[in-house]
Amino acid sequence: MPAFIAPLVGFILGIAFAWSAADEIAADPTSVLGTRSLVVTTLFSILVFAPIAGYFVAFHGDWSFAYVVNTSRLPSAIILTLAMVDAVSVPAGFLVATAQARRRRLPQILSLGAVPTVLSAIILLMLARRLGTSATYAQYHGDFGTQSIAGTSLGYALVWMNGVLAVAVTLTIREIRRLAAASRRLG
Repeated sequence: MPAFIAPLVGFILGIAFAWSAADEIAADPTSVLGTRSLVVTTLFSILVFAPIAGYFVAFHGDWSFAYVVNTSRLPSAIILTLAMVDAVSVPAGFLVATAQARRRRLPQILSLGAVPTVLSAIILLMLARRLGTSATYAQYHGDFGTQSIAGTSLGYALVWMNGVLAVAVTLTIREIRRLAAASRRLG
């Protein structure tokens, strides 16, 4: 996952999780901090989303930054900070969307997710050519040794990680809805 869009994608996923947890959030009008859905969202972020985003920054860093930054010159603290931002982005999206989810206002929820979605799409479109290439920073800018990501370890990693992410999002939404239904029955 490109480093430029990973926090935006995490934020969007947090919003989707908040919408899935609307029943549980509405059951306790005082605070969302104690909800099981927030715990599940945070676990998803720490155990699935941040490692997937971090993998590309750590092992395909030049690609992850679309060959704009030479990651071999970046301090490791910046890589760690990016991993932390990715980990925080999902629960942040959840918390930002809770007020609208509590009131079950779908148009407002969609508007919260619209800006990061459009911004992510624009960034991906602008960088599509660069992100379709597997190389190092020096190879890309020296115009040697570059190849299409198809059939490379990067390409396989993208297919695998995005598949894992899709399955994990589906299972997380299912679990959050199950928790919300249980709180509705209890409340």
